[in-house]
Amino acid sequence: MPDWDTMRALLAGIPVLPGAPCKGRSDLFERTIGEHRAAGRLTTTEIDTARHEALRLCHDRCPALDACRAYLQALPIAHRPRGVVAGLVITSNGVPMKTGGVIAGQVVKRP
Repeated sequence: MPDWDTMRALLAGIPVLPGAPCKGRSDLFERTIGEHRAAGRLTTTEIDTARHEALRLCHDRCPALDACRAYLQALPIAHRPRGVVAGLVITSNGVPMKTGGVIAGQVVKRP
């Protein structure tokens, strides 16, 4: 049985982020999580392609990037979501990749 009090508190802490192009794109951002590959669901190429597209959405036109980044940085490392968040590739230990990641054969630099 879910702990609804904990779930409610977690959901209440997520900012609204008006105009964020990631809204409604959970399918894309879920594919940026490298752990899915271990289960045989995605190839490295599929993960890289998803990360490239997600990072492009964040960096090319997101009016909420600063607020999203502030939200991410305020979270304890252990509670940070994995994959592309706030224009960064967050690893399984909750920290951004040092280079921002290698996406489609290109090194993506962190802003």
